[in-house]
Amino acid sequence: MGHALSHLLVALCVVILSSGALGAPDDPTLAGWSVQGLSEPKARMESLRSDVLQAPGELRDLAARTRAALMSAAGVAVFTYVVILLLVGIGVEWLYWTYAYSPLRAIQSSIPASPRQALRLALRRLALLISGVLLFTLAAIGASAAFSWPPGVQELVVAATLLLLVLRLAWILIVTLLAPGRARLRLVPVANERAGWLAAAAMAVVCLLALGSFVPNVIERIGGAGHAAGALRLVTATAAALLLVVTAFVFVGRSRGPRFPKSFMLALLVVIVYGIWLLFGRAWITAIVAIVIALQIGLRELVFFFWPDEGDQVLPSIVLSAARFVVVLLGIGAGALVLDAPVVALAAAESPMVRFVLRLIGVATLALLTHVVWITVRTAVDQRLRRIRPAGPHHEPDEHSRLLTLLPLLRVTAAVLLIVMLVLSSLWALGIEITPVLAGAGVVGLAIGFGAQALVRDVIAGVFYLAEDAFRIGEYIEAGGNTKGAVERITLRTVALRHHNGPLHFVPYGALGTVRNTSRDWVVEKFNLPLPIDVDSEKIRKLIKGVGEEMMADPEVGRLMMEPLKGKLYRVDPGVKVFRCKFRTAPGRQFDVRAQAYKRIEAALRKMEVRFADGRLPVLTNA
Repeated sequence: MGHALSHLLVALCVVILSSGALGAPDDPTLAGWSVQGLSEPKARMESLRSDVLQAPGELRDLAARTRAALMSAAGVAVFTYVVILLLVGIGVEWLYWTYAYSPLRAIQSSIPASPRQALRLALRRLALLISGVLLFTLAAIGASAAFSWPPGVQELVVAATLLLLVLRLAWILIVTLLAPGRARLRLVPVANERAGWLAAAAMAVVCLLALGSFVPNVIERIGGAGHAAGALRLVTATAAALLLVVTAFVFVGRSRGPRFPKSFMLALLVVIVYGIWLLFGRAWITAIVAIVIALQIGLRELVFFFWPDEGDQVLPSIVLSAARFVVVLLGIGAGALVLDAPVVALAAAESPMVRFVLRLIGVATLALLTHVVWITVRTAVDQRLRRIRPAGPHHEPDEHSRLLTLLPLLRVTAAVLLIVMLVLSSLWALGIEITPVLAGAGVVGLAIGFGAQALVRDVIAGVFYLAEDAFRIGEYIEAGGNTKGAVERITLRTVALRHHNGPLHFVPYGALGTVRNTSRDWVVEKFNLPLPIDVDSEKIRKLIKGVGEEMMADPEVGRLMMEPLKGKLYRVDPGVKVFRCKFRTAPGRQFDVRAQAYKRIEAALRKMEVRFADGRLPVLTNA
């Protein structure tokens, strides 16, 4: 949010500079700035005081003139014309709803299964409702051209019709967003018991602001009651500000944890905007900035409201970044419209300050786009890692080990690449020639390469180890030296090996040398059986084969074996026959299978009354 707000403030500075909104004081000292800054609020307070004191008299005079005008023939004619306009607008809208009510009723009776489906239904419902309101407005304004109005009255009627349009559109939008009493159709994260009250408060604020903008202009232009208009603006603005502050504290939830309360932040924004308007009589730019900040505060909660499933984070993160970007752009556009800034002339301006700030806007745009790409990459990688992460530290390597090895490195590489591209693109956008920068970076890189040859060797060796898929996370490897263990973590320069006794070794890739991977594909385990010289070799071979078939049929042991246990006479020593046994199993399982083989062979030999050799030849295990 901080980046978006800074971008907005930079852009608004450009607009203000181009429109000449900032001027230098006659006295460049701090005292001069202070005196000039206080003169306008002082005059504003005197004007408001005068409006409040003289407003009652002007209102009484205006009421008397209005009664006299309505009782005249022209007043009766105007009242009749207004009634006819209302009838025409209502008739056209009624004709529209004779055809559009059936699809509207079908949409309203639909029960959405998710917030996104509710959004699609809301958009269709909005299209139907807004079309009816627009037809009413166009019919009423168009019919007003058929009558002869007293001077200034037709403009008043058209303005009143547009005011009615604004109020009806506001009510439609509020009801569509909050959906009081229909939680499944709600488009914002608001509790069901608060939706009705919040809709009423929002509509009251809209009515106050709309009336405070329309009525004072009417009585000032037509009635000549300037002081009454100023007092009315003061009353409506104060009431709207108080209502917004109360709404912020009542309806906005408190932040959990050490974060600053959102309700206090929103109330503070309202107070700041109202204070600036009260002191200077204009606060459009401040209001735009406050609205942008308020939207940025609530955007995350609003966007993720439509994606309640925490497993899907890529798309909502992209939508959130794009929404922040769009809000900032809309804020910039609104500020340009309020200040009446010549955007086209501004883009072609020759002022160094204007060109520099415009380039800063370009850099801000690049930063936002880079942020969107980073959010996409990071969220996709994290989501994939969460799905394939092993259940525990002793989980055996599986088909996902390759991804567990490469995805963290891909995330780091993407971050570095995006930062480098953003820096180079920002320099280019600011008008800085990047060719010398790249040449200098090449020279610096060459110097670093000569000064840190071991580091370069480790990084390059790691790239080839990973490209050739020599080892993965969770696999047990033995390096060229005496270092061996299970791969726990892989970085750009080192690999972390957990020895089976517990120590964790960090080995640079350049020091690995020849790597022996004992966790890949399959393992053939061999062991020797020393038996007396007088045993029948064929019977022993069949006994070992029978034990192997028994182990393959066992549901617990057989699933660990890829080939059954086999045996044959390996060699004859003085007084001893050595039989070599072997089997094939998955990596890491050979120790459990070998223990089962020893146990079953011992039981079978005891049943045949055959004992092992008398100890002159030890039992050897050869991997």
